Order: sequence, then C-alpha cells, then structure tokens
Amino acid sequence: MTQALPDSFVRPAIISDVPFLGDMHATTMKATLAAALGHDLPAEVSAQLTGEALAKGWSDSISAPPSPAYRTLTAVEGAAIVGFAAIAPADQAMIGDAEDNPGTIEILALEVPRNNGRKGHGSRLLAAIAEFAEQDKAEEMQVWIMVGDEAKTRFFQGAGFAPRGIQRNLDLGTGTVTEQCWYTVLDPAE
Repeated sequence: MTQALPDSFVRPAIISDVPFLGDMHATTMKATLAAALGHDLPAEVSAQLTGEALAKGWSDSISAPPSPAYRTLTAVEGAAIVGFAAIAPADQAMIGDAEDNPGTIEILALEVPRNNGRKGHGSRLLAAIAEFAEQDKAEEMQVWIMVGDEAKTRFFQGAGFAPRGIQRNLDLGTGTVTEQCWYTVLDPAE
C-alpha cells in the first residue's frame, strides 16, 4: 500500500510545465518502446525522441486544447513535477458509433518515470482522470498499452482495466511494436 505524501497532488497542467512534460515524456517513451521491442532503441529512433521535440505537442495541448474534454494533468510532489496524464474523447472509429457508445474517455498518456514510481502518483493521476470522466458523463475509460510494457499492464490491470480485443501495430522503421487497447466500464453509482 502506498502512503500519500502530504505535499503530493494532481493539478491541471500549466504552460510552465511544458519543458518538464517534454523531458519526462521522452524518458518514459524511450523506456516503453525499448520494453516493447525487447532491446535498446536504435540510435536513430532514440535521437528523434527528445524532450524539446515532444514539448511542442504538450504546449499546444495545454494552451489550445481542441475542446474542454481534452485535458492535461500534472502530478506534483513538493515543488517537483513527478508525472503527468492527458485525456481526450476516444476515437469512435475504434470503438463503434457514438450511438452505440455514449462516452469513452481515452487516456492518451499517464506517465510517471521509474524514479518517481511506487509513491501513488500514477494512482492519483488515474483518480483525477476518473473524476473528469464522471464529470463528462463517460461510461468507459480506455488506454493503449504497448505489448511488453509489463509495469503499465500491471498498473492498469490492477485498476480494473481489461483488454478490449483491439490492437494496432506501430512501425518504428527498425522494428514494429504492438499496442493493445485496455478499457474499464465506469460505475454510474460512484
């Protein structure tokens, strides 16, 4: 069981978080891709995954999200940014027509670097996401997890997510990784 640190919390991301989010995303993405490939990333792939390159996308998502349903959250411990998450409405093409599925929130990112792990930051981020999903009247949450990322798989499985039965392949130029869609049904009574 993890104890919440008294100065640990989740808040909406702000523009000054962007450099930290970019660096953190580069670090976690490299680790995730290496786990999915089963070996170190090729140098040319690793060189493209820089904090600076990824920060641009986070800057846009924080300063000009496409709608209020797109959110970026930051986990903070003391004065340090220790994790982040991003959510958006799920792509209906992947899960069926909107009439068949009145609301699915997709977790685009939920990242806590290994050096900040096991302190409850991921759980706090997921709880905040669930609160927004409830506020948006979503009935499900889903996330794409790379096959081979055992830590993320265990985390989401422990939180009640299960495989949806959909997968997609990503070509890295020097290898292919597979992502599986995991989901959970939200309890309207909660």
